[in-house]
Amino acid sequence: MTLEDYYLKLPGFIKFNPKILKLSFDVTDRIKQSNGISTKDYLLKLSEESEVNNLRRKFRQLYVELLIFVDNVCNKHDIDYWLGFGTLLGAVRHGGFIPWDDDIDLVILRKDYNKLIEALPKELEEHDLKQSCGLTLLLENRKNYFGDFNSVYDVEDKDGNLMIDGKYNFLQIAWLKPFVKIDIFPFDFIEDDRLDEIYGKFAPTQYRFYDDMLRNKVKFADRIDSARSEVGFTDSKTRQFSDTIEGVPHWKIRVFDYDKTFPLESIEFEGYKFKCPKDCDHHLTSMFGPDYMEFPKVIENHNTLELIEAQFASTEEMDNAFEGAIELFKNINKTF
Repeated sequence: MTLEDYYLKLPGFIKFNPKILKLSFDVTDRIKQSNGISTKDYLLKLSEESEVNNLRRKFRQLYVELLIFVDNVCNKHDIDYWLGFGTLLGAVRHGGFIPWDDDIDLVILRKDYNKLIEALPKELEEHDLKQSCGLTLLLENRKNYFGDFNSVYDVEDKDGNLMIDGKYNFLQIAWLKPFVKIDIFPFDFIEDDRLDEIYGKFAPTQYRFYDDMLRNKVKFADRIDSARSEVGFTDSKTRQFSDTIEGVPHWKIRVFDYDKTFPLESIEFEGYKFKCPKDCDHHLTSMFGPDYMEFPKVIENHNTLELIEAQFASTEEMDNAFEGAIELFKNINKTF
């Protein structure tokens, strides 16, 4: 069992105590650091492995085509989104992916998030992508809101064994084989007169919501609005917004100014332009601190490329799958 599995077994009065919860996240972060890889060693190894670089290049090409598809959907339906978290950092610091990163994160305010939930399945069907793509928004009992779609967690190795444990409640879209996935996180406005209290309430409320959903103790629709209200989130436009309840549980809430975000601008990512906040420095400093342009000494070892390799019986089969998926998306995106 993982450290998180053990933590979830603790009594509620312990695991939802703010001080204990913060300590658990601090311990988890230290473990990740201790199990991480030297950034210098990783970059040196990367420069010497041509086969890995070839896989990484195709992996990123497919990722970008999937991102362009989502961008096209958002533009068609008048939906604002922007590059978030490590994807935004990669765009600013590297002009694309962070060298050791292997995912894409998007951020979207609640009103547009709800519009995208309705738009994405229609566009996947219209462009005959329903069988090849996964689309997931997990509700109670880990049921997918998109009941007649594949889940992004329906990822099998070459022997037919599922490889990913589905547990998060934010919107996700993926090309299933070879596997690339985009996480789309909703952000919520914060009531102006409750900004100070949100820092102490956010993590315990979010983690309790996450725990209840994993244990199937509550229904998503019955709990989400009360959890958001408990913290101080609102559907009304205010001066600031932040991460919300549906996300990867963490201790530090990141608060952003509306006027430093909108109107959105564009930034280059892997040779294409995508939406970004008006003030990227404001967002990146809030997420990563003022030294975000500096490389970390240690990085977490992502394993998506290893997962993809396990999907195929041979390198040739994998290469053909990448080329076919990239070509398909290129044609769709050209005529969208």
